[in-house]
Amino acid sequence: MAQLRLIAVVALAACAPAAADPPGAASGLHAPAGWRVLPELAAATGGAAKADGVVVEGSDAWGEPTRGCFAAWIALRGGEDTLLAIDDVLASLAAEKIAARDIVKPAGDGVLALTFARPPYTGKLRAKLDRGHLVALACFANAREPASCEASCATLLGGIS
Repeated sequence: MAQLRLIAVVALAACAPAAADPPGAASGLHAPAGWRVLPELAAATGGAAKADGVVVEGSDAWGEPTRGCFAAWIALRGGEDTLLAIDDVLASLAAEKIAARDIVKPAGDGVLALTFARPPYTGKLRAKLDRGHLVALACFANAREPASCEASCATLLGGIS
């Protein structure tokens, strides 16, 4: 199985200001009010997930850096010899020393939900696996204003079901 560095880059990527593009180009999701598109984070997320036999179908990212709020979305498909599994996501977290808790792991295909932390970031992840196609969204905050990011993250994470 491919070790996907999906969350590691999302949680650790440097988020630089970016020009406002239409949100949700690949994901179809809309960023919370006041957030802007972060194409550098989207590119870093997509680049980190590349592995043998894994196809990155798209990635998006948004944030409000002044409050320390960020979100990254990615869609992956397994190749001919690679079957994506929820365990790949969990293994990628462990490999990057990202602590995961409150894990709700589906049996087979379904939606994985968890809380993750790697200082200075804490956040939540939802990942949906459907016949080898994985869609994941991580919404996270640094120590600047984590409580103010929670409502925006809850709304955005609701888009993965």
